[in-house]
Amino acid sequence: MLMHVPTGLILPNLREGGGRILGPWLALTMVAMPLLGCLGEAPRAPGAEGSELATVSQGVRDDDAPTNSLSDDPIVSAGGGHACALRPDGTVDCWGSNGNGQSADPEGTFLQISAGTDHTCGLRTDGTVDCWGKLEYGKSTDPAGTFLQISAGDYHNCGVRTGGTVHCWGWNGEGGIDAPGGTFTQVSAGFAFTCGVMSHGAIRCWGSNSHGQTDEPLGTFVQVSAGTFHACGLKPDGTVDCWGKNSHGEAADPSGTFIQINAGSGHTCGVRTNGAVDCWGANETGEAADPSGTFTQISTNWLNTCGLKLDGSVDCWGSGSQDPTPGIFGRVAVSAGGEHTCGLRANGTVICWGSNVHGQSAEPIGAYRQISAGRNHTCGVLHYGPVRCWGFNSDGQAADPSGGFTQVSAGGLHTCGVRTNGSVDCWGRNLEGQAEDQSGSYTQVSAGYYHSCALRADGYVNCWGHNVEGQAADQGGNFTQIGVGMYHSCGLKTDGTVRCWGRDADNQSSPPSGTFTQIAVGEYYGCALRVDGTVACWGRGDLGETSPPDATFLQINAGATHACGLTTEGLMACWGANHSEKAAPQTDTFTHISVGLDHGCGKKTDGKSTCWGRNDHGQAAPTLGYPSFSAGNLHTCGLTWDNLVYCWGDNSENQATDPPGAYSQVDAGSFHNCGVRTDGSVHCWGSNTSGKATDPSGTFTQVSAGGSHTCGVRTGGAVDCWGYNAFGQATDPSGTFTQVSAGWNHSCGLRVDGTVDCWGNNGSGQAADPSGTFTQIGAGRDHTCGLKTDGTVDCWGNNSYGQSADPVGTFTAISVGAGFSCGLKTDGTVYCWGEDDYHQIWLPLAP
Repeated sequence: MLMHVPTGLILPNLREGGGRILGPWLALTMVAMPLLGCLGEAPRAPGAEGSELATVSQGVRDDDAPTNSLSDDPIVSAGGGHACALRPDGTVDCWGSNGNGQSADPEGTFLQISAGTDHTCGLRTDGTVDCWGKLEYGKSTDPAGTFLQISAGDYHNCGVRTGGTVHCWGWNGEGGIDAPGGTFTQVSAGFAFTCGVMSHGAIRCWGSNSHGQTDEPLGTFVQVSAGTFHACGLKPDGTVDCWGKNSHGEAADPSGTFIQINAGSGHTCGVRTNGAVDCWGANETGEAADPSGTFTQISTNWLNTCGLKLDGSVDCWGSGSQDPTPGIFGRVAVSAGGEHTCGLRANGTVICWGSNVHGQSAEPIGAYRQISAGRNHTCGVLHYGPVRCWGFNSDGQAADPSGGFTQVSAGGLHTCGVRTNGSVDCWGRNLEGQAEDQSGSYTQVSAGYYHSCALRADGYVNCWGHNVEGQAADQGGNFTQIGVGMYHSCGLKTDGTVRCWGRDADNQSSPPSGTFTQIAVGEYYGCALRVDGTVACWGRGDLGETSPPDATFLQINAGATHACGLTTEGLMACWGANHSEKAAPQTDTFTHISVGLDHGCGKKTDGKSTCWGRNDHGQAAPTLGYPSFSAGNLHTCGLTWDNLVYCWGDNSENQATDPPGAYSQVDAGSFHNCGVRTDGSVHCWGSNTSGKATDPSGTFTQVSAGGSHTCGVRTGGAVDCWGYNAFGQATDPSGTFTQVSAGWNHSCGLRVDGTVDCWGNNGSGQAADPSGTFTQIGAGRDHTCGLKTDGTVDCWGNNSYGQSADPVGTFTAISVGAGFSCGLKTDGTVYCWGEDDYHQIWLPLAP
C-alpha cells in the first residue's frame, strides 16, 4: 500500500509544502518578530555599553519565552543522594539513591524538575505537578491545580500557580508552607523556610528564621535559591546577595557577576557570565570544588552538586555523586521569522531553514542560549552574553552590539536586547522611535515592525514607537511575558490570561479566554499555549497561521505568517505559510523512506534505520538496519542487503510473519504483503480476503499491495491486478508500464512515456489522470501524488488534511500513506504533509 517504485528497494517519501495553507506542519520553538519595512534613514548603531552584568532566565531561549519559567533548578536538579534532569523531549532521567523511589523515572513529559532530599517533584507539560519518593508529611502528595514553576525542599514543596500565587504543601513545623499573598515569578523551598521573587522583583521569605534566613534583602532580584539555613538571590545586574547561616562561608557574597545561583546545605554554587562555575562554603567531600568546563545551569544539595554543561551533558561531583546515563539534556527552542526559521539545539548550536537571500539562515559558529529570527535577519545571545547578528543589515539591524545581554529580539529593520544590567538597548531603523534605548530594569523585550515593547521587572509593560492604533500604549502591571506584531501587542498576565491592544481589524487583539503559559505574536495574529499544552490562535488566518496542529507543545513561536512549536515528543511542528520552505524544519538526511497508515520508516545516510509516527503495535520500532522499508497499516517490512525480508508490528493476519526465500522488492499493504523474489516470481502472505494475497503466475519487476487488492508490473511491462474489484481497482489496464501503485480502492500506473493512468474509485478525484510526465507515482487512501520529471510533486484527490497540497521544492522520491505523504528532497532531507493525528508528518531535527 503506498508508493511503489520499480527498483529492488522501497520507495522514499515526500516532504515539503507549497504555500501550506491547510492543516498543520512541522517545526521547533520560540518567538521572534518578523516584518516588512520601509526604506529611509541612516542606520542606527548599537548603543554603547552600560554597566554590564547579570543574565536572567535559563528558561528564556527566545524573545517570547515566558519569563516566569525561571527556577533555581530548571533542567538538572540535585537532591539529597539523587539527581534528576530533563531530556530534550521532555522526559525525565533520574539516578542515584532510590531507597524511597525518589530516583524512579516518571512516565510522561515535563517542563521542569526539582529534587528534594528524598523525594522529587516535576511540573508536567499540562501544568500539573507529580511528586514521588518518601511520603512523610505529605510532601510527595500531588497538589491540585496547575502551576508555572515548582521547588522541592527537604520536607515541604512550593509552587507558583498559573495565577502567580504561591501554594506550598508538606511539613509546616515552622511556617515554611504559610505562603504570603501577592503574585510571584519564582519560588524556592529550603529546609524549613521558603523564599520567592515577587512580580515586582522584591524577595519575600517565610518560615524558620533560626539563622536569619528569612531576613529579606532589599532591592530587585530575578532569581532566589533557598538552601538549608541560608539563601542567595541574583540581582538584575548579575551580582549575588546571600543571607542566613554563614558558618562555612556559604552565605558570603561572591564578587563578579552570575547568570544563575543555587544554595545547598553548607555551600553555594553559581554559574558566572562566562559559563564557569564558582562554588564557596563547606567542601567536605568536594561538593564545593569548582569544576572545569563551561556550564549553563548548576544545582546543589547536601553534599553533592550537579551542573548542565554547554554541550548538553550533565556532570556531578561531591559525596556519592553519580553521573546520569550519557546523553543530551536540556531544551530545544525555535524562532520563526519573516521567510526563515531558526532552531536552538539542546547543546546551544543553531540550525536555520527557509530563505537565505540575505544570509539570515546561515548557521553561526558557537553555542547560543537564546535565538531570535526577524524579518530578514537573525540575532542570538551567545552562552557567555554577547549578541551576534547576521543577515540583512540595511539599517544596522544586524550589527553586533557591544557588551553582555540576557535576551535579544530581532524585529523588522531594528533589533532590541535586554542588557545584563536590565536596561534595553535597540539598534537599526528608528523612523518611528521604535529603536530608542530604554532605561530601567527589564526582563524581556519584543521588537516589532514599527514599535517595541518591554516587560519591566515589576510586571509593567513599556512600549515605544508607532502608536497610531494604540499598539505602543504602556500597560499596567501583572504581566509575565509580552509579544509584538505589526500593529498590535499582546501580554501574558500573572493569572494566565492574555491581554492584547492595538489594531483589531482581523481580531488580532481579541484573544480567547482561558489560562495560558506562553504567548507568541505574529504579524496579524497571535497564538497562546494552554496549560494542557494545546495551542489556541486568533487573528488573520488566511495562510493557515491560526490553524495549529492537534498536538501538545512545550513551546511555541510565531513568525510573520507562520508559527512553529516544540511538541511534547521533542519534535518540531510548523503551520501557516511555507514560502521558501520556512515551515519545513531541517531533518536528518536519508537515502530511502516509506510511509504507511500512520507511520513512516527510512534509512539515513549514515546507514542507521529510523521510524516515526504511530507505534502502538511496534510498527515504528525497526529491529535491524535495513537498506529499504515498506510501511503498511500497522506493520512494517524491511529488505536486508542479502535479500531477506523481516517484518514487525501487528501480526493478526500473519502479515508480520517473515516469508521464506530471497527478494528483490517487497511491499506492505493493509493486512497483507507481496514481494518480488530474486527469480522474478511474486509471493504474497497475510490476509487473503478477495484473493488479494494469492500468488500470481509468471515473473514481475515490481509489485504493490493495496487495501484489498494487489497490482504488479510483469516483466513485459503489462500490469496485472487481483483481489477486491468493486470499484474497478483490480481491473487490468492496457499498455506498457514501469511502475504501479495500489491504494485503498484505486490504482495508478506509470506508463513508459512518463504519463500516468489511474483507475478505480474516483469519489475524491484520486483516480483522475494528471497531465504532464512523471518518474514515480503513489496511491494512498483517497489521494494520489506523483513525482514529476522536473522533480516537483503533484498531488490530487481528497485534501481535507492538506494531503493533496503540492509541496514546495524538488524531490528525488515520494511515498504516499493513507492520509499523508512524505518526500525525499534533493538535499536528502525529508518533508511530510497531510494528516498528523499520530505526529507522522514530524521528524526529529537534524543532529
